[in-house]
Amino acid sequence: MYVELKNIQKYYGDFKASDNVNFGIEQGKLVALLGPSGSGKTTILRMIAGLENPDEGEILIDGKVVNNIPASQRGIGFVFQSYALFRYMTVFDNVAFGLKIQKVPDNEIKERVLSLIELVGLKGMEKRYPNQLSGGQRQRVAFARALAPNPKLLLLDEPFAAIDAKVRQELRSWLKGMIQKLNITSIFVTHDQDEAIEVADEIIITNKGRIEQKGTPLDVYQNPNTAFTASFFGQPTELPDYRLFNTFESRDDIERAFVRPEFVKITKLKEEQLYEKSAVHGVIEDILFRGNTLELRVKVNGTVISARRGLDEELVSIGETVEVFIYRIFVTKGDEAFLLENSTVREESVVI
Repeated sequence: MYVELKNIQKYYGDFKASDNVNFGIEQGKLVALLGPSGSGKTTILRMIAGLENPDEGEILIDGKVVNNIPASQRGIGFVFQSYALFRYMTVFDNVAFGLKIQKVPDNEIKERVLSLIELVGLKGMEKRYPNQLSGGQRQRVAFARALAPNPKLLLLDEPFAAIDAKVRQELRSWLKGMIQKLNITSIFVTHDQDEAIEVADEIIITNKGRIEQKGTPLDVYQNPNTAFTASFFGQPTELPDYRLFNTFESRDDIERAFVRPEFVKITKLKEEQLYEKSAVHGVIEDILFRGNTLELRVKVNGTVISARRGLDEELVSIGETVEVFIYRIFVTKGDEAFLLENSTVREESVVI
């Protein structure tokens, strides 16, 4: 492992910000720290960077314990949410700043900076100032500045949070491609699930200072193995009593149940329903256009759940009574989570 955290504990007074944090990251991977506000993800990032110190445990980078090594000597590039550019410096001088601090020869600085400016797609903007750039361009300057000293590890604290949605989407793809090209180990903090799924090679779920789960985006999404991950990931709705939805196995040891939009099939009353005996009636309360699908809010058995319906299907309307069939749910027992299939589906998977 290139980055390892072993038994990390971090306190702020009586508040435990990191609770026995353990994980490892392979060299060249792009990893997302994902969790709600206050879950401890930024604290972890800052401890790796050397901006905070753990109260217990060890942080290793490339096999070396770095707890007592100053941030400036850890070989880390850091990209802040707010860009943190020097407004009185040009693009060139912002990118060159760290190299000048290191007293790199001027000719090497020029070559390195111009190369990075071209790499991040800002060639020709070397003499502009931050207030002459868009938000996306400023963040690219911040990336270039972080990369200038040739760091072995790149840390990014919610790097797209201050950028509008369209540019954010473009930068996600750009960042993933750039990091793959450079083969630099990278860790970024985000609270945006779509961002983590799209960009990261691996996702680490944080909650109340603990690591809940670590794995590929597909594995974490399809196989949440803790109650928190099941309740947090994938826009789930909690069902007060899942047994009201017919033909699910009734178990006394189940404590909570969650359904995701993709686990729900909405059918108009006149349409054919493959699993009619297992469907229940619901009423459409809201319809949200999501570009390639419609997101429906449907009240059924006293609970409003989310579902999706394709644009190529006949439109439904607010107030319309529909049939609701739930293929599967995530259920929890203590801190464990597992999948429960609707028994009418048997072994056949009908959800893509």
